Amino acid sequence: MGDPDLILVAELHGRAALEAELRAVLSDLAAGADGESGCTSFRVLSAADPGEFVLLASWTSEEALRAHYATAHYRRYREQVGPLLARPSDVVVHHIRATIHALDPNLPDPGKLG
Repeated sequence: MGDPDLILVAELHGRAALEAELRAVLSDLAAGADGESGCTSFRVLSAADPGEFVLLASWTSEEALRAHYATAHYRRYREQVGPLLARPSDVVVHHIRATIHALDPNLPDPGKLG
């Protein structure tokens, strides 16, 4: 799959007492999104505070992201997430104009790879 055109970053502010339930809902969402055409990555990251999560997802196009919003697993997420949140999520979508893949300046010595 090619480089993404969009990066979605969502900060979810869950109720600390319901952290395990929110994690399960987010894991189901990520599992469904990972199989979608146009999704190059979908990660659920834990933040430092209890109940806080960050979603980091990349998409090949805006159409692919919009198609994600029409899936059954996204609708299921929307039905389940509301009661688990302490306040609304903060979501931003970044449009990427160019992607540069960094080269590792510290490549390993092939003789030390075993």
